[in-house]
Amino acid sequence: MQIDAASPCNKMVRFWLRVLTPRGRRIYLVLASGLFLLSISLLVARSWKLKSPAGNFLHHEELQRTADEIGSSFYYEPRKDTEKVFSHKESKGGLTWFVQVSDIHLRLGAEEEVQQFREFVEDAVTILKPAAVLVTGDLTNSKTYGVKLKEIPQEWAIYKHSVRDRLNVNVSTLWLDIAGNHDNFDEVNHSHFKSHAVQVSFENTQTARRIIVTDGDGRNITLIPVDASLKPGIRAYNFLGYLPDDEFRELQRTAKDAYTRGDIVLFYGHYPTSTIITSRDLRRLLSGGTAYLCGHLHTGFSLADPMWIKHPIGLMELELADWAHHHRYRILSVDNGRVTWLDVNHSSWPVVLVSNVSCYPKGVSSVRYIVRLLVFSNEEVSAVSVRIDDNLGHWISCKHSHGPLYTAVVDVHTDQWEPQVTEENFVKNLQILIGNTSGSKTLLRIGTEGAGFAQPHPSRIGTIMLTINLHDAFMIIYVTGVGLCAVLLLLGKYQVFCQPVIPKKLMCAASGLAHNHVVFVHLLIFLFYPLIGPWYIGRLAGDKYGVVFMWGIFVDSSALPGELTYPDAFFLWITLQLPVFILVMMKKGISLESARHRCGCWVTFCMMLIVLLQLPSILSWVFLDSLLLNGPLRLGLTSIAVSLWKRF
Repeated sequence: MQIDAASPCNKMVRFWLRVLTPRGRRIYLVLASGLFLLSISLLVARSWKLKSPAGNFLHHEELQRTADEIGSSFYYEPRKDTEKVFSHKESKGGLTWFVQVSDIHLRLGAEEEVQQFREFVEDAVTILKPAAVLVTGDLTNSKTYGVKLKEIPQEWAIYKHSVRDRLNVNVSTLWLDIAGNHDNFDEVNHSHFKSHAVQVSFENTQTARRIIVTDGDGRNITLIPVDASLKPGIRAYNFLGYLPDDEFRELQRTAKDAYTRGDIVLFYGHYPTSTIITSRDLRRLLSGGTAYLCGHLHTGFSLADPMWIKHPIGLMELELADWAHHHRYRILSVDNGRVTWLDVNHSSWPVVLVSNVSCYPKGVSSVRYIVRLLVFSNEEVSAVSVRIDDNLGHWISCKHSHGPLYTAVVDVHTDQWEPQVTEENFVKNLQILIGNTSGSKTLLRIGTEGAGFAQPHPSRIGTIMLTINLHDAFMIIYVTGVGLCAVLLLLGKYQVFCQPVIPKKLMCAASGLAHNHVVFVHLLIFLFYPLIGPWYIGRLAGDKYGVVFMWGIFVDSSALPGELTYPDAFFLWITLQLPVFILVMMKKGISLESARHRCGCWVTFCMMLIVLLQLPSILSWVFLDSLLLNGPLRLGLTSIAVSLWKRF
């Protein structure tokens, strides 16, 4: 094969071919295989490493160290330990309820969606009268042309006016919002969030570290935000959150104070724990609380709905479907320490939440249940009745205790209910009849149409997404894929045939590619460059310049962990590197056959299609300065792939 000596790329290839002697290549094979196995071992060990005992964090000596001792000038100054105490006037008998909404994604031009959100603020929240509304991130969409990630002042103005102009915030209802990944695109100091969010009004420019709500019996419920948004907020690579050590210690200290007082603790944040990068055991810290409320994953494109899990260490993690597409919000009650919740579609009335059920024996063959209900309706409620099912018992009138709270006493004869009376069966068979002053009546069955007490089973996909560390999963898939392709090439290079494991035709194709030195080096560069070289050099956050590697992101004088790039590396692998490698192997296999194969045209067509699929991300970077989907890196790898395709 003739090589153009004038080409700088070919000069570099020829230089490295002269450097790598046959003995050096064997050493390279051993080193490459060893590094591959070592990287996999380290990733597995990192995912399964033993954590410190559950109680140790409460008395750890590092709690005494301040954030200044860390010596990091990257993260903006620690927020003041602001604490506010509020009393929920509607609470009674140890019962308090909250509302959560997540991933609102308000955007310009979506007038109908904006109007529905305003109706939720003005009407639904007024009817529900919760102790607090927890808005768990992604308040605005912050996208232009669908690919350019940047904060848009008009969207923030819509959010600000939708809330503050329609709700008497911090007097009748607490509105506690927290930043998501869409709320700090291209932001150094979170200026848009600080200017337009509601929670920061407690201290003008600071976000409260905790909010304490007292129930009707004087017991405290502490709401603690878990802010894992990137600081500074870069223009891309922020699908994952990051909780640095100094922020973790502040969260640790705040939680310790609440646990020491004996408070009921609710954590809330945007990112699920599976998408938060931290060097500490965050789940063990949060497991001391009652629940962790989050969003971000949007129910996995509706494949993982409902998405919640109770981890083996006791942490109950509840991910909420987004408002943007599902128009869903959550009502969560804390009734004498017992947490129940109900996910509600907007404009669905009436809404009933079973907050608690108490069971007491009554005689030999009778059991008494005391049921506490929260009944919300857009009409005035005149009466509420309950019964077990169509065959047992009659309608029993509920007593109106206070606000939306109704109680009912239900006696069940155990000899009439087979096989046995259990709390779960009782709730699943519970029917509720709600009468309004207008004369209309609504029948709800808790086991099918309602929720809140008998929770729906979480989806299997949702359980997996909330259990595994997604950044480790992305990295393992990527490194394993690249490593297997590299090992296949090296086996073909040194004629190491593994016929029982690898098909002979595949080994012949790999050998043919590997013995063409130029093609071999091109393939190695194509596979390994994302692991070594910079992905992007330029402006990353505001006017701050930086460089992106797979093993770290450096902005100005700051550093972000390399785990943030793992999702992008995974999508780069499945949409570019893996398809190109497979097509190259197929083309070489076809060329080795004696007769021309008809599928050669289809292989060429597929290669052209893969190249065309890279154009949107490349053009978005060239013309819109968007880093979404790695335009600069895809441009370089696509150029290598085209050059490689022409070599044989």
